[in-house]
Amino acid sequence: MGVQVGKLKGPFRGFNNRKTRFTFSNGVTWRQDEAKYIYFYAANPRARVIYQQNGTYSLEVDGTDETVQVTPEA
Repeated sequence: MGVQVGKLKGPFRGFNNRKTRFTFSNGVTWRQDEAKYIYFYAANPRARVIYQQNGTYSLEVDGTDETVQVTPEA
């Protein structure tokens, strides 16, 4: 089930570290919540946050084959 669906605001440069933040065009921000590094560049890519059965959230970005665990920013 998609919790957040839309385009990321600005350039996307992949997954970096637990301080990396992903902001959707509507202003909602999610923070990377696992140590994973993958470089991929895209301008305003479509993305979605999916709720997982174990109670976590994963970010999927169009053009990548990887997902990363994220948490909502307050």
